[in-house]
Amino acid sequence: MTSKLAAAALMAALTAPVLAQSDLSLMPEGSKEVTVSATLGNAPSRYGSALRSTYLVPHFSVEWSNGMFVEGLTLGMQMSRHPMMRYGPLLAPDLGSQHGDGSKGRIRPVVGAFFNYTPMRELSLHAHTFAQANGSGNMLLNLKASTYAALAPRHQLFAGVGANLFNGAAMQADFGAARYHPSGGVRDVYADMRWQWQCSRKYTLTGAVQTSRLLGDAAASPRTSERTGVASSVTLSYSF
Repeated sequence: MTSKLAAAALMAALTAPVLAQSDLSLMPEGSKEVTVSATLGNAPSRYGSALRSTYLVPHFSVEWSNGMFVEGLTLGMQMSRHPMMRYGPLLAPDLGSQHGDGSKGRIRPVVGAFFNYTPMRELSLHAHTFAQANGSGNMLLNLKASTYAALAPRHQLFAGVGANLFNGAAMQADFGAARYHPSGGVRDVYADMRWQWQCSRKYTLTGAVQTSRLLGDAAASPRTSERTGVASSVTLSYSF
């Protein structure tokens, strides 16, 4: 993605629910759940940048009782009805990659898959992977473990830790330069915290903060000026 779109996507990811976490078994047959929201956030303009930008990002999600869902620009399908396990395919657009030489690529389809496992009520394990469908070879894997606590009626606190892994092609696209060719590996590790207040049956207010730390070849890149990045956001959501 371009730097601005990448930061906007990060703001949405900070407050959007983890892909396909809801219990579809509780939804009546033929029904759907729709949520619209707006996120005001501040984040680095891109990973490794010392420049920061403020964004107002709209977000839209819908889930159908048959397992189909849309989360922002991502289309997915839940293949499991097990209440503790979710998995399935994903399809999303890459809104234009920014290469190491500063050039920008075209919009391309991206295919992927997700897997969520909740071994206990307070612990959730999450993984999703994406690869560009045009054969460019760019692939990434996100891993995360999260937990939550009920602070008071209608107030919940979520916390998580995770890592993003890139292959060589994806690392080169984001952090490569004319004389610098990074190899694949762990791009960054991160920790995030999210406070959620269900103001009413339809409105939810969410505050979130995430700290990430670039590692390995991503941290050593000449395009990296700040290894540690902090992003924060506030989101108001309406469900119907």
